[in-house]
Amino acid sequence: MWGVPMTRQTSAVVLLLFTSILLASCSGAPGGGCVSNCGGGNATLSFVLTATPPAPTLGLSVQTFTATVTGISLTPSTGAAVNVPLNTTAYIAELNRVTSDSTLLAAAVSVPAGTYTQMTVTFSAPRVTFCTQANPGVPGCAAGTLASISGTAGTATISTNLSVSDSLETGVALNVNLANALTLSGQTISAVNLGATNVFTASALPPSSAKTDLASGELAHVDDVMGLVTSVSGSTLTVQTSTRGSITATANSSTQFSGDCTTLGFAQNFTCVKANTVAIVDTLLNIDGTFTLVFYQPLPTQLSSGDLIEGVVTGVPNSVTNQFTVVVTDSVFAGSASLLQGRVNLGDQIQITLSSPDPFTIIAKGLTFPTGSAFEHSTSVASILPGQTVAFPVLTFAAQSGATPGTATSHDLALRFTRFSAVMGTPALPVFSATTFPPFFGLATGQQFQTTSGRLSVDGASSLTSIPAGSTFSTTALYIGLPVAPQFAAQSVRAH
Repeated sequence: MWGVPMTRQTSAVVLLLFTSILLASCSGAPGGGCVSNCGGGNATLSFVLTATPPAPTLGLSVQTFTATVTGISLTPSTGAAVNVPLNTTAYIAELNRVTSDSTLLAAAVSVPAGTYTQMTVTFSAPRVTFCTQANPGVPGCAAGTLASISGTAGTATISTNLSVSDSLETGVALNVNLANALTLSGQTISAVNLGATNVFTASALPPSSAKTDLASGELAHVDDVMGLVTSVSGSTLTVQTSTRGSITATANSSTQFSGDCTTLGFAQNFTCVKANTVAIVDTLLNIDGTFTLVFYQPLPTQLSSGDLIEGVVTGVPNSVTNQFTVVVTDSVFAGSASLLQGRVNLGDQIQITLSSPDPFTIIAKGLTFPTGSAFEHSTSVASILPGQTVAFPVLTFAAQSGATPGTATSHDLALRFTRFSAVMGTPALPVFSATTFPPFFGLATGQQFQTTSGRLSVDGASSLTSIPAGSTFSTTALYIGLPVAPQFAAQSVRAH
């Protein structure tokens, strides 16, 4: 196992200044009102991206839902629109990801104090990769059904009542309702339109105490950020992602470091952080737009030295050819001479051939889970399940061309977090249950989820146990697989 259980303690950040921020969605609900210094000065806003999934009962098998966010602007009640500088000029969002994990759109943006009546979002290249599986309990996409469908570029305008005062520090969550953007025929998606009615809404950060486990001074969890460590200075690091820009986070006395640091020959402290290596970080977005490093996970040496693809497995692997297919959910580019940069896109289908594989590893990030799964320490593709998300270093690569999947070879494979939605069964700790999984998982019965004390992020509810049975939730979880139980270990749970 690559990863040992640890305890996470979320630190409280001193709230320097507090006032209220009220946003209404397209319904035009009243609220807001400038509280002080409304005639001038600047406020500081940070923006994150979230999404609401289609109901699990629709029986969809969506592997990725991507779009490029090309701009965000705020329109004041008087005067010119204010552009929001995004975290990267080419911000490629994976909307299936943000059903359970928020991602940063922009941090510490200075905007003039005043009242803003509209938010405008421009986007391009919406694309959904999905499949169908009509037979309950049969794992994998039905033959010939894995496909992508694309939409057109466009603009969405959100009616708001956003009033910000001089020196205010706060945040905004931009939410995408995925079901409202899709045209469905049974399990088949026939069209995607991010410009449809009621796709985009906005809400204030931080949420109310009944809707989050965040402490005072914290705006959002921004967890499971994988990328290349490009800078290390003092107790601060910068991680560069391939599609969403970089995040700079600072460790404190509550920051935790994976036990895998010792496996690599380092101490479990900030000395484990090394530039030009691949790592995964959990962070907290603070009210002033800075980030606190919550957890640091280095990757094994064999996964940390070059190009890396992460993808969700779509079908039962072929044990004869040692091949299986993934849909790309994330990637890391080598610092130089990258095989992937400019050639792989989120949502691409890639056929992987494992050549003389090393024993498979599990990137646990301090989560507790039962040992003895078929995946752990295996060298056989027969141990890989549809619905599992895996990461692998790329030895050779050919890009997808049209509907023809790309190809890659690798020696190494690691289990990563799968993001999906289901229906809550029994909301208990440390083990909860759920039903109604994406059909291509092949799970027709209820399943249990292991949680780890101090290593669970909750959104949409104050605690996991307050999520109603029978309601929809999204999760970021390790899909460990048989023969162990529970088969899942959850890090993030968001109630919808």
